[in-house]
Amino acid sequence: MMKEQRWSIDAAPGSITFVATSSVHPIRTRGAATGWFEAAFDDSGFAPNNTLQGRLEVPVAGLTSGNPLVDREMKRRVDTTAHPLIVAEIESTEESGGNTARITGTIVFLDVETLVEGELHLLPGPRLVGTGEFDVRWWGLDPPRLLMLRVDPIVTVEIDLLLV
Repeated sequence: MMKEQRWSIDAAPGSITFVATSSVHPIRTRGAATGWFEAAFDDSGFAPNNTLQGRLEVPVAGLTSGNPLVDREMKRRVDTTAHPLIVAEIESTEESGGNTARITGTIVFLDVETLVEGELHLLPGPRLVGTGEFDVRWWGLDPPRLLMLRVDPIVTVEIDLLLV
């Protein structure tokens, strides 16, 4: 029998990665996430008709690509003092079972709230993983263009979160 539990995100091994394509090379920016999820699941997956709720926070100042020039430009464009967090909240889930939950939620970034949809997959651990594509223009950002460097506005976001 499964009962609903509240799970915290273990920030140390958990990660969120933003992958942008450019005319030169992919740009991978990675950071830690904190937050919580509330759901009923066991080793076989999510409980049938489960309602998954949750909140995820990503400190923008902690995002790093490994390239100081890219990191400096990102933090200049975002103004991490005025906008320190990217916040995602799950608003609702469709009927789910097994190891996949279809979710609808909001992402608040740069004081702009945007409705998004996606899937989360439950893996042993328990871990939540998912991938989604988002257009940075939804939050009022124009992709950088400098000489030959052109960055695509569509960014892939990959999450891999260990729950405790």
